[in-house]
Parts: sequence; C-alpha cells; structure tokens
Amino acid sequence: MKEQIENAIEYLKDTNIRGCITGSALLGYFPDEKYPQDVDIFCYDEKSFTELYFMLYHSELFTILDPLEKWKSDMFRTRDNFSNKHHTGVTTIKFKYNTCIDVNIILKKNCNNIFSVLSSFDINIICKGYDLQTKEYLDLTTNPGNTASWNKWNTAFNSSEVWQISRILRQLERVFKYHKRGYNCDNVVLKYIDLIDNIQLFESIFNSESFNEKLKITQANTKIVKEICQVWLTTHEITDAQLEILKIKIKEI
Repeated sequence: MKEQIENAIEYLKDTNIRGCITGSALLGYFPDEKYPQDVDIFCYDEKSFTELYFMLYHSELFTILDPLEKWKSDMFRTRDNFSNKHHTGVTTIKFKYNTCIDVNIILKKNCNNIFSVLSSFDINIICKGYDLQTKEYLDLTTNPGNTASWNKWNTAFNSSEVWQISRILRQLERVFKYHKRGYNCDNVVLKYIDLIDNIQLFESIFNSESFNEKLKITQANTKIVKEICQVWLTTHEITDAQLEILKIKIKEI
C-alpha cells in the first residue's frame, strides 16, 4: 500500500494545474485500517478543477467506485453550468488510484493558492503541501514532531463569530484520526473546547426568531460535542456510537 500511495503522488506531481497536493499521504505511511490514508488535491479555481477531473476521469489508473461519488461525478460532468460565482463551501469528488488509494479532488471557496489552502486546516501537523505549478513544498507545520497543536495560521480560531466557529468545528473528527496514528492531539481538543465555550456564552442581540432558534440549536449541540471531547481527554478513546453522535450534532450546527 505504501508503494501505491507513493506512485499516486508521483503521478499527480506531473500535472501542471493550478492546485496543490495535501493530505496524510505527505506525512509518511500509516497502516491504518479505520482511517486509510488518502491524497487530497485542492484546485485553486473551477477551470483547474474541471481540467483535473477530466484528466482523472479518462485515465485507466483512476476509477470511481463509491455510489455517492459516482452520482457527484455524473452531476458535475453533465450539468450545464458550474460557476464558482455561485459556488459556496466545498466541492469534492473522490477517485480511486489503482482501485486502492483514495484521491480527492477539491474546490474550496476562497482557497486560491497553497497558503490559503493550508491556513484553512485546523491541525498544524497537516499544514504541508506541494504546489503543482511551482513544484515546491510549503510547510507550515513548524516541525511539531508527534505533538499536534491548532493551526495558528487559521484566523477562524481567533474569531468570536458564532458561525465562523461552527464551521471550523466540522474538522474536529480529524483529531481522533490523528491520535490513532500516534499524535498527541490534546492541545487541539482543548482549543476546540475553548471555542465551544465562546458559543455557549454568546448572547444574541438580534430580534430575529430564525437566528435565535438556530443559535439555540447550535448551543445545545455544541454542549454535547464538548462533553464527548472532555470524556476523550480522559480516556483517549471514542466509540463508534460517540463518533456518530458527534457527526450528527456537528452537521446540525
């Protein structure tokens, strides 16, 4: 499997699109059955995303096996218009390299260069990427060894805005994945708890029923997320049931 990952990365390095390779595959090999390593390619604009999509789609080395990813691929390939002007959030399509390595092609709003991509991550240990045009690495990890910290380049961690904090909480599951791979992620979890406390203390000043109802749901859900994090800091274990609850509550935020 290690050789397959290396082959996938080398193949993709030969492309010349506006984008960068990131992901756990750049950190060395982890024999992890629950969280298999993958390769992420962030494209800086819709033209590059489209170019890469069709390059992989027509390559014999890449296939799409997952039914949901097939549906996303069909929707992307056949739709009349795909404009980043109307695009919000993240667009992803997952290919398989040689039927065994996940390769995710990604278009993320406002990530139009390698620094903006890496600075959007939550954990410093993964803030490393390879730019496909300059053929250079950018490393924002600050050489942390096996001790992870929250990404100081991500301005969302310093925000007091509820919905900005809610968005970064969607990356929380990654903490448990990297703990399983041998990293100490306690500091990241503690930072997430600080962010949740900010949400819990937030008092609405708006006379908006929809805003206040959404805030109420967010505060209730993040309270449960915080409890799961606190238990994890004690046990450093998370059950499948807890993980499923975590995903549901964060998705509802």
